[in-house]
Amino acid sequence: MEIRPASAEDMLYLERVLGPERTAFYRHRLKRQGVVLTSWEGEEPTGAVYVTWEPADEDMVRILLPGVPFVHRLHVAPGLRNRGRGKALVREAEELDEVRMAGRLAAGVDLDEDHVARWWTRLGYREWEHGIAETVREEYAPDGTVRTVPDLCRIFVKDLDSG
Repeated sequence: MEIRPASAEDMLYLERVLGPERTAFYRHRLKRQGVVLTSWEGEEPTGAVYVTWEPADEDMVRILLPGVPFVHRLHVAPGLRNRGRGKALVREAEELDEVRMAGRLAAGVDLDEDHVARWWTRLGYREWEHGIAETVREEYAPDGTVRTVPDLCRIFVKDLDSG
């Protein structure tokens, strides 16, 4: 498995594997301050995650986690999950220079995703002591339109020096 930053040309391959709705998010994020990491087996993409070091949109998160990069929308192709690909993408995100300089990495987890929260805990992340964050979730349509929806999530943070 190879992990590398995505290019605009990679989006067509990702769309075929992850679907147009998920890929629309990554396509939009290529223009922002961050990186879309993709995992590949040969010529076939197997997963993706977006890592950003832009200030958070949410006041509470921006104030209480200043300068902390976030991972968004970690996806592994159906049929290839539970084989270490998601973990490898997160580990690669932890090694990005911008993330290492910050010393921490964070991720948001939907409130009803207890199994995902346990997964992040197994990777060494701890639940944020400030509770549930009010966020805005962006929904991306394949035609490029974006709709924002209020949302709540649990935030998990890892201090990278602690392993």
